[in-house]
Amino acid sequence: MNVSSLVGHVLELIECVEGETQPPDRTVGEFLRQKKYLGSHDRRFISDSIYGLIRHRRLSRTLIKQFIHEHPDTAILEAPHIRHFSAYIAYTVAVENKTSPPAQYWKTCFPKIDLQQFCEWIRARRSLDFLSDRIETVATQYSFEDWMVRALDEALGSETEQLLAALNTEAPITLRVNLLKATREECKRRLATEGIETVLTSKSPAGLIASKRFNTRALSSFSGGWFEVQDEGSQLLSYLLNLQPGMTIIDGCAGAGGKTLHMADLLHDEGQIIAFDVHTGRLKELEQRANRAGIHCVTTRHTGDVNQEDFVGKADCVLVDAPCSGTGTIRRNPWLKWNVTEPIVQHYAETQRNILSANARYVKPGGTLAYATCSLFRSENEDVVRWFLSAHPNFKLIDMRERLEPFAIDSSEPFCSLYPHRHNTDGFFIALMQRLE
Repeated sequence: MNVSSLVGHVLELIECVEGETQPPDRTVGEFLRQKKYLGSHDRRFISDSIYGLIRHRRLSRTLIKQFIHEHPDTAILEAPHIRHFSAYIAYTVAVENKTSPPAQYWKTCFPKIDLQQFCEWIRARRSLDFLSDRIETVATQYSFEDWMVRALDEALGSETEQLLAALNTEAPITLRVNLLKATREECKRRLATEGIETVLTSKSPAGLIASKRFNTRALSSFSGGWFEVQDEGSQLLSYLLNLQPGMTIIDGCAGAGGKTLHMADLLHDEGQIIAFDVHTGRLKELEQRANRAGIHCVTTRHTGDVNQEDFVGKADCVLVDAPCSGTGTIRRNPWLKWNVTEPIVQHYAETQRNILSANARYVKPGGTLAYATCSLFRSENEDVVRWFLSAHPNFKLIDMRERLEPFAIDSSEPFCSLYPHRHNTDGFFIALMQRLE
């Protein structure tokens, strides 16, 4: 399909995506399924363009607004519907450095505006020399909200731009091998026979990184329970718990069970894992995944149906993978840039404190309470842990630095903080606490 037609598809789809508050994955997937005439390269072009427009929304729109400011007779660039096309051109020139935009489509939408002049201006001003505030400039360059960049800058300082740049890249397709069924090498070889080339992850002993996107459900190795899709940082969490066969574990916010299943793998399916969650649908998915993986030590319980007194002081380890802003997953979910707000983060922090306190009761004396999020913000991470320790003197913080050494992860603090720009994982925070005798 020619470029103009593909761009037309992109503009049709971005109109749908921007009208929703939910993640675009489902909308994009449904759109592409309906267009059965599209080839794989066409689908990739459309998908990459959509996510590129979402990732770089602020940069493209800021450049267009400044162009209009300097050329007042070009306000049509922000007219309803066709404004997506001007944003697309600004994005491809400023970010992808493309030099051959679809000229005919431009003439149809903006007949009185010179395309070459517009592109040359975008190319010359993409450095944002018309902005003066440092935070505003950095936030615009990488298309984040000012408050978000300010919060990250306070925590990371000179590394902030590296993190923002990494968050604007596509995340690797990381798999976790079910070691109950196969070794990494065996799974790697089997995937190769199914057309999927992989390399070993650098940190997780169970991880593989695929060379391309693929439909997991089309592979017999997946239906046979040989692997799950799981970020390497998420895999590391389970290893850091130092689990032993025969333990009793409570997963307080199990969701669909990615970490639950990995913990069961590390227990060699010997012991007991009780998975709590407030969403029945996610628990059913966990049950299906456990069945596919050949795991029998996991039982699921809806949080609302749990008699908490039955579990007080019973668990060797309690994992609270708390609901959070999800900002550590922006590589995979760029729409979060525009849907996470400061009040939402504050709400999550309060919820996290409540959930952590409720689940702490299940830890037996000498047992471990693990707190984890996929957030990048201190207010959801270190601040929650410090609040918990001050409110619960019967727990002490476990210094994780020694546990991190085998995975070649350096930390200046007793917590584990994983970042895309440092570790090529999603952003994760992990803290371990021990209940005192």
